Amino acid sequence: MSRAMNFDRQIRLVTRDRGKVYGNPLDHFATIDTMKKAMSSCPHNGVRHALEMMACKMARLCETPDHFDSALDIAGYARVICMINDEEEKRDGTPTKPRRQPSSVSY
Repeated sequence: MSRAMNFDRQIRLVTRDRGKVYGNPLDHFATIDTMKKAMSSCPHNGVRHALEMMACKMARLCETPDHFDSALDIAGYARVICMINDEEEKRDGTPTKPRRQPSSVSY
């Protein structure tokens, strides 16, 4: 089987499987788009992208709240935001914004 034929076969399986889990892409993408609009005012390109990726994972959790990987990915993107801020501070010597101490939160 050629690579192109194998690709076509695999993509049919992926889209079928994703559709079973997350629903129709039209609905799923509309949910993501709504969330991304809320993040569009973020002035930092890298942070905004991480937030948008979180939105994709949150939309997936709306359909499948027990999907552990999506929850873990959200935490990973939150860490990426910290990494971006740390790297910017390292490169230019100053934090991008004054840092606020985290509040004490209990759950």
